[in-house]
Amino acid sequence: MEGMNMSHRIVTYSAIFKKLEDDFYVISFPDLKGAITEGRGLKDAMKMAATTLASRLYSRRELPEPTNIKDIKVEKDCVVVNVSADLTEASQDRIDYQI
Repeated sequence: MEGMNMSHRIVTYSAIFKKLEDDFYVISFPDLKGAITEGRGLKDAMKMAATTLASRLYSRRELPEPTNIKDIKVEKDCVVVNVSADLTEASQDRIDYQI
């Protein structure tokens, strides 16, 4: 596509997935205060995690430094997973608001 800038702002942060009963997950981001979501099944949980990550960061000029996944300590019923989001795409779909 001539004349279009195709660069995207992709970010990756570690998320803590805590499995509850009935294949239900609660997801939080240690580097993003208050960034919590949920999903039923891993596919839905990953999608919700990426959406939450994008919604928390798309309008920020300065992003928090991501913690190395190896440095995150969790309870035995949790797992740490890297989650990526496209902030450029997210900014096209949202109204600017701060949380």
